[in-house]
Amino acid sequence: MKKKYIVFIIFIIIAMILSYKVIFGNIIRNKTYDYLETKGYMQEDILNIEIKHSFLNKLLSYNEWRIFVEFKSEPNVIFAFTYRDKEIIKQGVSSTPMLDKEEIRDYDNKFNNGELKR
Repeated sequence: MKKKYIVFIIFIIIAMILSYKVIFGNIIRNKTYDYLETKGYMQEDILNIEIKHSFLNKLLSYNEWRIFVEFKSEPNVIFAFTYRDKEIIKQGVSSTPMLDKEEIRDYDNKFNNGELKR
């Protein structure tokens, strides 16, 4: 009987963790779209939004939620954001192959000026 109780508790904990990630992941995805719309981008301009979560990051006082956005006009460039204090915060730009400092500044300016629209 005790073994069944432990298995049941573990199952409930796993279900709660998955529910947390799914529910808040969708909320953050919607907030990301809203943030990008305030910058002048539409859903059609976005190729992919990937949201990652880490409980370990939260324990270590890092950003719990990380957001990676790819635009259709620049599919090899990834714009990184985080969700902190109930807002989306831009963190930087990345790509493969690696960008140099001048290219990073150029993509930052393009993003800020709304030039990544399709």
